[in-house]
Amino acid sequence: MRLVLKFDGQDVQEFVLSKESITIGRTAKNDISIDNLAVSSLHATVNTTENGAVLEDMNSTNGTFVNDKKIHHHNLKDGDVIGIGKHQIAFFTESSFSGTVDSGEQSEATVMMSADFQQQLQKELSKNKATAPRVTVKKHKKIGFWGKFMRMLGFT
Repeated sequence: MRLVLKFDGQDVQEFVLSKESITIGRTAKNDISIDNLAVSSLHATVNTTENGAVLEDMNSTNGTFVNDKKIHHHNLKDGDVIGIGKHQIAFFTESSFSGTVDSGEQSEATVMMSADFQQQLQKELSKNKATAPRVTVKKHKKIGFWGKFMRMLGFT
């Protein structure tokens, strides 16, 4: 089981649930520390059992949400999205591609995409190339005092 911390839709960090209880909160003493004032010092815990993982709100000020619903206690399912402050934490029972993720190893995966998705991706990539500003670098020759003087007077 693993948790993926996200902010503004971007993955920030991945955590493998390797112990029975994981704490989530604003202070550095938590297993998952989220530096945001909307997050309580000890906001929530995730407890793992042989039956899965259970998320529990620790009487946080702003609440804990799963799939946009406020919870106090929730049995997590694969793909659930936990909302804490302005952050999201995605819960996965296994790695999406190659079994359980081991934080010390790199893994390879084959990603299958539909032809429509591939075409859409190619269009987006080519659009980004087309809108990227082009930079031209001119090589300047050194000019001395008289060259600067003549330029200032508008002769060059």
